[in-house]
Amino acid sequence: MTASIGELWDIFPWVRSLVLPLIAVLILVSCSGSDADSVEAQSPTAESAVEPALVDSTPAPATTTTSIETPSTTVAASTTTSPSTSTTSILSTTTSTSTSMVPIPEVPGPLDLQSDFVGLGFSVEGRPIFAERLGTPGGRRVLVIGVIHGDEDDGVAIIDELRSKPVPDGVELWIVESMNPDGQANRVRHNGNAVDLNRNFPYKWGPIGEPGNSQYAGIGPASEPETQALVNFISQLQPDIAIWYHQDLFVINPASGREGRIRARYAELSGLPMGQITGGTYTGIAATWARTELSPHDGVAFIVELGASLTPAETATHADAVLTVASEG
Repeated sequence: MTASIGELWDIFPWVRSLVLPLIAVLILVSCSGSDADSVEAQSPTAESAVEPALVDSTPAPATTTTSIETPSTTVAASTTTSPSTSTTSILSTTTSTSTSMVPIPEVPGPLDLQSDFVGLGFSVEGRPIFAERLGTPGGRRVLVIGVIHGDEDDGVAIIDELRSKPVPDGVELWIVESMNPDGQANRVRHNGNAVDLNRNFPYKWGPIGEPGNSQYAGIGPASEPETQALVNFISQLQPDIAIWYHQDLFVINPASGREGRIRARYAELSGLPMGQITGGTYTGIAATWARTELSPHDGVAFIVELGASLTPAETATHADAVLTVASEG
């Protein structure tokens, strides 16, 4: 006598225990295979939900995410890179109160200067370079760069002090903690390609030395990604005043006109003497390039040579000097 499938189903319960799970698995696999592409296409990622400008019609490569903690804000910065994914963290403090997405371009391009945090690019060794905005959006733009030579980084303390102080009304203060994070990490003057970034800017660039020379200017004007990032940023930002910190000559070079007055005022407020800076080959200098770039709008760019060390009181004095010249113009 031949048993029906229904009778076998009732007679052999172990058949049910094997077959039912197998059927369920096959159904799930079939559904996920047919729906996966549509679900991925319809569900925005965290990056695209916060930063719609990152989404376009081209296939999206993997994302590099950089977490940046500042004294009051945690920033997750993202950029599109090679097919692999990596994560970098820079921790300035342990305090954080909010999170936002900051795209960091792999190559120079348009920047969102309406944001309070702007990714500018990456160093040779892949460390992020970023700018922060404080004060009054739309006010007089003043830019302060804490570090250009990696072993001259007392300017970082001044940047930290500026973060903690109220910015005068009518001033849009931009701060770049470091444009040479590789030099800082390695405790050397130059970047990851052994280039002195303060000899690499495009205005009157000239070949100096070779790798190993402390003033090696690189293979050409603006050859370094750090230089390209700052050239791109300053060209778009067009600050009214730009200040770079160096060490350890303890001096400010005099100048004429409006720039001379602002330099002299900073020297008076900070206690630095006015005097000539000598002892190097001065081509491809960041402040000289910036001065030329900003000159159509009577913009000012200059170097502040700190001493060999900086006390907390001196740090506060320099931060106050920045805010005073920023407000006075």
